[in-house]
Amino acid sequence: MSPQEISQTDLNNEDKGVVVTVTGLEAGDKVSDSLTGDAGEAKGDTMSYNIFSAAKDASKIPTGTVDFTVTVKRGEETQDIAASFTVVEDETEEPTAPVVDPKVTLATDTISVAEISTDGLKFSGEGFTPGGTVTISGGQLPNQAKAQSGTQADEPLKADENGKITGTLVAPESVKPGKYAVVFTDDETGEATDPHQFTVTEDATDDPTEDPTTPVAEAKLIVSPESVTPQDFVNEKKGVKLAVENCEPGEDVRFLVNPEGNTNVTAFDRTVKADDEGKADVTVYGTSKSNPNAYTGDYSVTVTCGDDKLTGKFSVEADPNAGGGAGGNDDGGNGNGTGGGDLPRTGMELGGLAAGAALLLVGGAVVTMTKRRRSAALSPSDI
Repeated sequence: MSPQEISQTDLNNEDKGVVVTVTGLEAGDKVSDSLTGDAGEAKGDTMSYNIFSAAKDASKIPTGTVDFTVTVKRGEETQDIAASFTVVEDETEEPTAPVVDPKVTLATDTISVAEISTDGLKFSGEGFTPGGTVTISGGQLPNQAKAQSGTQADEPLKADENGKITGTLVAPESVKPGKYAVVFTDDETGEATDPHQFTVTEDATDDPTEDPTTPVAEAKLIVSPESVTPQDFVNEKKGVKLAVENCEPGEDVRFLVNPEGNTNVTAFDRTVKADDEGKADVTVYGTSKSNPNAYTGDYSVTVTCGDDKLTGKFSVEADPNAGGGAGGNDDGGNGNGTGGGDLPRTGMELGGLAAGAALLLVGGAVVTMTKRRRSAALSPSDI
């Protein structure tokens, strides 16, 4: 009998099994056994055959000694031979316990307060006990983290059958900006990862987005017309218009007009308020209608609008057809060139000017003047 001891798996293998060898036979002897039935007919003095199990599951084959009888029939004579073999349980290798060497990777090492308290900080790891629980610890962060998709936040984090973990660290809303470190511990073995550091940053504050605005236009002075005849200049409905744009609404706008070389004409200085569109204007004209040529010459214009100082100029061109005059008397003369002209009324009674002198006036302004000697010119203090 070979072998005398056989495993369940080998007995279940048709190519292995137990080999039964019968000797001392004669050709024609018939051999059978109590396990398999007829074994065959001897061809000589020795005969061998296999005994095996046809069980579908080798682990179900009973273990222990199997006793059976081999019968040899020769003619009318029969001889029984006792035989046996032993079935032993298959040797099962104990599965080697996986080496627990936990390692974890954080998705980022910098995250904002809002991100870690809402979406959280994702992580993945390996080398944990398959199916075992994992504890996360570290500062103000929660002891347990949200684990794989579908796991409740208050359930322990578990490794899968391969010892891998995935999850999200979610901090409380009270978490403060700063540096933190977390440690992942395999609960079954106590093995822990090195501390994993990350930084929680303050939430970015979006600066208020200013609506796109049209660039602030620069203040602008318009002198119209830049050249005028004496007759039009002494016409209060014409004169020269000084207009500014793009000042600050409500701010003071100062208009200053100076004659260039004409000492008989007094400088004009007037301050007005810009309207709600940042505009202001005045009309400058001569008041001596009886002697318009007295205004002939060039005039410089300076306008102050906030921090802006604007300049311009205009000219009163000589009128060869206009009379003018030297001489005259204190009451203004008769306009034939021998005396000064009369001043217009501008909301109040105004006095006369000396012969040969003239005055610039803003339309609508109340101007007070004092009568002077004929040879004197007006100064700014006389207005």
